[in-house]
Amino acid sequence: MNPVYGVEMKPPKGKLPGFTAQLVKKTAELATVIDRDKQLVIISNKQEARALKDYYISKGVYEECYTLLPLSKVATPTAIFTDYGFISQNHDYYLYNNMVTSFSIKQGEEEEIKMAKLQFEEHLIAQDQNIFYIDQSYIELVEGIARAYGIQLKFMVE
Repeated sequence: MNPVYGVEMKPPKGKLPGFTAQLVKKTAELATVIDRDKQLVIISNKQEARALKDYYISKGVYEECYTLLPLSKVATPTAIFTDYGFISQNHDYYLYNNMVTSFSIKQGEEEEIKMAKLQFEEHLIAQDQNIFYIDQSYIELVEGIARAYGIQLKFMVE
């Protein structure tokens, strides 16, 4: 999975309407915007994200830059998903990379895998096909569950 980048701007306050139009136009010139979420512009190219960040800083509207993990259309978010990510304007799912980690089940007996998955469900942020997303602070807990059921996990490294 390839990360994408979110560049967030502060809403311009006390500016003329032309200022906002200028921001929108220059954003389109500097970057290929693949999606949005309110004031967050989502871009797949890191260099374009940097250029957009620099531009927003120069205009005094820069808020934050994020590395995001896009999920597929078949991903299943849980009730806590929005604590770690968001659903975009295009109805796509994104997770904040610095808050989550992902893993898949590599090996184990079918029944043991089934039981481990039940335990994992308590801590899942989302599942995307065979990839499970959890809070980074739960890595040791999930590894302990895997050991208890004799299954092997593979953690994805970004």
